[in-house]
Formats: sequence, structure tokens, C-alpha cells
Amino acid sequence: MNFKLDNLLVELELYLQKPEVRASRTELERLIGDDFLEFAATGHQFGKDEVLARLPDERQPHIEASLFTVRELSADVCQITYRAKLKKADDNVIGFSIRSSIWRKHRESWQIVFHQGTQCKPF
Repeated sequence: MNFKLDNLLVELELYLQKPEVRASRTELERLIGDDFLEFAATGHQFGKDEVLARLPDERQPHIEASLFTVRELSADVCQITYRAKLKKADDNVIGFSIRSSIWRKHRESWQIVFHQGTQCKPF
């Protein structure tokens, strides 16, 4: 297990959840792969263009992420799984999910190429 890489990928996942990053088209362009695909907890499917069109203007709940696991799928591809608790600004919990992201090395940096959030029982 490469702890330096694991830490980097968890940091990138957490960075991508920050409201100021989600509101920055420039940062989203840099972090999201062109072939990105998301299966949302709502059952909808999104690509990079749809994410860039909607995410910067959306009010997102606060995401409290925990229990990260990083799995190396190949030399340049890793999967991150974790649990997420979604909270409103007033700290009320509005949902729980199990999440999975796949990150791929692109030149000298990493980009997210897949994400899925599945609603689950409270934890």
C-alpha cells in the first residue's frame, strides 16, 4: 500500500467536496476527466459537461466524509470508497450515502473519472 498516494487521493476527494472548489469552473475542469461519469444517488447519470453546467451554481449540502479506503486498480488508476453524511447549513443531517470514486493519473496529476453515491441507512 502506498500511503503517500492514498493520502493524496483522499485529499483530492475532500478538496473536490469544498464549496469554493465546486463553485470554480476552472478547478472542476482541472480535477474532472473529460470522460467522467457519475451515477447519482437520485438515479440520474451525468457526464463532465452536465456537472460543469450545474455544479458551480448549485447550493450543496456540507459533506462529512469518513472511513476512506483506497484501492489501487492499476498503476495509474485507484478507487476510493467512503461514507458520507450530508448536512444542511444548520447542521441537520439530510442523508447518508456510501460513495465510490475512481481517479486516474493524467500527465502528472490525478483526475476523477467516475463517481457513484448510493443512499444507505444512517450510520
